[in-house]
Amino acid sequence: MLVEVLVSNPMDAVADVLVTLNGVDVTSEFDLRTQHRIIGLVSGLEIGENTIIASSRTNPSSSAQLIVRNHPSSGPIFSGPHLQPWICAQPSPTTVTVVNPASGDSAEAEARVSGLSNLPDSDCNIPQEVSYYYQPASISGYCRPDTHSPNACFIPFDVANPPLDNEIARFKNDRGDTVRKILAVERGALNRGMYYLMVYHDPEKPHHPAQPQKGWNNKLILNFGGNIWGGRYQIPSSGYFPDPVVLALHAGYMFVNTTLNDYRNNFNHAVGAEALMMLKERIVETYGPIRYTVGIGAKGGSTAALSVAGSYPGLINGLVVSESTADELTMRIEASECALFSGPGGYLSTIPSDEQDELALSFSGHFAASNCVNLNQDYHLWGARPGFATNCGEIFPSSLVFHPTENPGGVRCSHVEHNVNMLGSSAYPDGVTRANQPLDNVGVQYGLMALRRGTISPERFVHLNENIGQHDGDFSRVPGVRRNEAKVEALERAYRSGMVTNGRHLASVAIIDMRPSEQAWSNTLSWRVLPLRKRLTDANGRYDNHIIWAYSSISPPQINAFTAMDRWLETVEADDTDRSNAEKVAAAKPTDVTDQCLTKFDLEIIDIGWGSQDCPVKFGMSPRQVAGGPLAEDVLKCQLKPLVLESDDYTLIENGAAIVFTSEQRVRLKSVFAEGVCDWTKPGVGQQASPGWMSFADGPDGKPLELTSYGPGEK
Repeated sequence: MLVEVLVSNPMDAVADVLVTLNGVDVTSEFDLRTQHRIIGLVSGLEIGENTIIASSRTNPSSSAQLIVRNHPSSGPIFSGPHLQPWICAQPSPTTVTVVNPASGDSAEAEARVSGLSNLPDSDCNIPQEVSYYYQPASISGYCRPDTHSPNACFIPFDVANPPLDNEIARFKNDRGDTVRKILAVERGALNRGMYYLMVYHDPEKPHHPAQPQKGWNNKLILNFGGNIWGGRYQIPSSGYFPDPVVLALHAGYMFVNTTLNDYRNNFNHAVGAEALMMLKERIVETYGPIRYTVGIGAKGGSTAALSVAGSYPGLINGLVVSESTADELTMRIEASECALFSGPGGYLSTIPSDEQDELALSFSGHFAASNCVNLNQDYHLWGARPGFATNCGEIFPSSLVFHPTENPGGVRCSHVEHNVNMLGSSAYPDGVTRANQPLDNVGVQYGLMALRRGTISPERFVHLNENIGQHDGDFSRVPGVRRNEAKVEALERAYRSGMVTNGRHLASVAIIDMRPSEQAWSNTLSWRVLPLRKRLTDANGRYDNHIIWAYSSISPPQINAFTAMDRWLETVEADDTDRSNAEKVAAAKPTDVTDQCLTKFDLEIIDIGWGSQDCPVKFGMSPRQVAGGPLAEDVLKCQLKPLVLESDDYTLIENGAAIVFTSEQRVRLKSVFAEGVCDWTKPGVGQQASPGWMSFADGPDGKPLELTSYGPGEK
């Protein structure tokens, strides 16, 4: 770890400083570094508590002590016990034995190939490896940071037999520093995941992390990946280079990604934050201090990024995202309700086919009847079902996977099980232990706004709510009047853990949110950008850190978004006032970075006004909002109020006329809503803001870590 000794006169005091680690003299690691700071790289820390003491040789009573708790590189630190089973990556194709720790059952599985030379230990630790590549001087002009294709610009740099200096191209970064165009590519394992790092770094030049080389501008760009699977495998991380990454590297940024910040491998944002924190520590100790970090991601990648940024503030300073969703859990409100409605055997299958499309639009609030079908297929039927082996990773042995009758003690492969450290678990009457599920639909009046608009009849409203049903503990639909009822402790844990992203900490993050026109097959619907803005407003009274760039008929404006973000964060970094990070972010926003709706007109891209009638990017609703729920879409379980059919809740929006229910329909509704209906004017049951930086080392109730907040710069 990098350690600085603070003294009143560093230039005179450097020879007088004595530093020990657990009683061993490590003073030789310290010297006068950049800006006349006494800094040393202290290594050899023991797992557990360590004591670093700095004192004066001439006046030993003048001293300072630092207690450091060191953790293994395999983790965990604050995310709680590791998910098991977990299959470590191997250097070559290898068949390994996988054991279900709950039952003792085992099966053979093919491990992923790590791309590294060494075998992993039992905790999936693998020594990191660094390769170097250079751009020949004979190759001029634009060059992507490609190192492996047949036409790659960058070719291997042999440290033992390097090319001549004049054979290596040069480049100038955004600080104006000109250096040799040599890329270091580092791959390794952290927290049982894997990481990939690329940065301009010259192996023939002197280097110390307290005096970094000039090729790196000390900025970081991090790619978040997204899909629907999750997994139980250690998977190699590879270089994926969307346009912003290429531009960032040319400016001198370092590019990184980790497999634990990719929803294809991990659905637990605490684990993702932990992996990112560990990677940033490695970067600081190896390459130098980080000025600020920009996260990028699309669809599920944006969800992963927002969840980490909102729950573990300071890890990310700016986000450039597209087709965003505030968090995975509240997206499942919509996905699960779409599954109840239009999934296999869902409510929609019980009505005539010629009425289905119109009812689907009325129920969902979507622009296309197929949107709900796509949602429940992509997210609910696959990701939520514990019996789908693919949720534990491709080719995970199906013989180990849960089945309600054939293997009730099997590995439960679902997203909620990835978050058992945050939610806790409960034993059910059938003897199966399941992660607590925080989704709830008690009191939800499906189709209420459609009823008030006159697009469904009173009879359809009654019949829909009588039969929409619930999901059982294994996410199979159970039709009828009964609804899902979440435990209060699961709800409170979901909010406190940050599984429901709150706007409180996100106010300190600069966000540019790109939103394309949605299609009939879309499952990342346009309306989802609005809950994020509403949550920012609800938590902070403003949303001036959040910019929306809607676009249609053009390519995603990623390059412009990234360059705007870089300007934004440089201004934040330069703000040395005592304002809060959130205030600095708001004040630093460039004046030309505003909400926009971009489209092409006569071969020119123009802004026709976000939210204007002319903007082709339109915003629908969700089934929960059609039921009267809030735009923030952050109420997992509503508080209830009595069903009063004479109230204004049951009047037509157009003219205020009372909606007429027959006596029989009234009886049926009172049977469905015997406990009451949702009171959307009140917060949700257990709803609260996450304190941030929650640790689950001692269990699912979690405790916030005691940390000093930080932002640009992160030194």
